[in-house]
Amino acid sequence: MTQIMAHLQAALSSEASRPPAFKTPSMKEPAFFDRTQTFKVRSFIQSCQLIFHNDPTNCSQDRNKFLYSASFLIGSHVKWIDPYLSNFTNEDPNYLLN
Repeated sequence: MTQIMAHLQAALSSEASRPPAFKTPSMKEPAFFDRTQTFKVRSFIQSCQLIFHNDPTNCSQDRNKFLYSASFLIGSHVKWIDPYLSNFTNEDPNYLLN
């Protein structure tokens, strides 16, 4: 019985000494972007880059960055991106790797 108590006590003390797991803080999403707001393109790109740098685990692949950014395009940009989205497969297309 004393061995069990000692084992439990050791497990609890090692658990308590571990720092809490890091959680990526949530950030404001970029504003939707369309071509009528060309003066806001730099702000849109910077907002996306902040998200990518803040969450490198989920944004480590170019494909994820592309899809995330594309989800905030509206207006005529959606028509431009449609052919690329319809050609997606499980592998990264060459046109995303340039």
